[in-house]
Amino acid sequence: MKIFDKFKIIEPYPALWLEETKTVVIADLHLGLETLLASKGVYFPKFQLEEMKDDLKEIFDKYPAKQLIINGDTKHDFAKSSYKEKKEVKKLLNFLSLQVDKIKLIKGNHDNYLIYSSEEFKNASLEEKVCFNDVCFIHGDEEELDMKEKYVIAGHEHPALVLTDELGVEEKVRCFLYGIYQDKKIIVMPAFSKLAEGSQVNEIPKHELLSPWLQKEGVDNLKAVGVSEEAGLLEFPKIKKL
Repeated sequence: MKIFDKFKIIEPYPALWLEETKTVVIADLHLGLETLLASKGVYFPKFQLEEMKDDLKEIFDKYPAKQLIINGDTKHDFAKSSYKEKKEVKKLLNFLSLQVDKIKLIKGNHDNYLIYSSEEFKNASLEEKVCFNDVCFIHGDEEELDMKEKYVIAGHEHPALVLTDELGVEEKVRCFLYGIYQDKKIIVMPAFSKLAEGSQVNEIPKHELLSPWLQKEGVDNLKAVGVSEEAGLLEFPKIKKL
């Protein structure tokens, strides 16, 4: 499925493909989250990095990418970069360096000290934003969308929908949001991490959204596309109709 006839959702993953520049885009990996949870007494097997690598390998097998953009929050811990977190980031970048020519790491609000894990990789660069061909990729924690580009692709929000079946059973599904925001065509990307808690955009008021610029107008007039490994892509109308 394409959004704005320009960006293709790589079914069934929370990833975008931009054909004109052979670019894959993902957001919000939050590497190191398992380690941080374990330090707080929440224990479960570490699986996130290996599953991400498997998913990315499937993506690159289908789409011959030259460039990967990680749209913020490659790592998780705000305050520091632990040895285990650095190790995970370096393992990921080693893997990615064999898959694509360029890796663009957009600095998210969790990415303090990311430079110390990425600086040794010559084909990886840490950027505040990445803009080309009338498209601007930002993390999404900005106060305003003040760039000149027509298309804006953001992360940060981790949008998800809460769906309820006829028996009252609820399920949360990661989703893309898209539509017109002020004078921009925007896409808000779901988290690539399966562990990162999502904003339940069809249930919460706009002041509870994570992105300051989205809080101003809310997401009621944006459409959603759910991404599910079991069900594939799920198209929905504007959020206000859900």
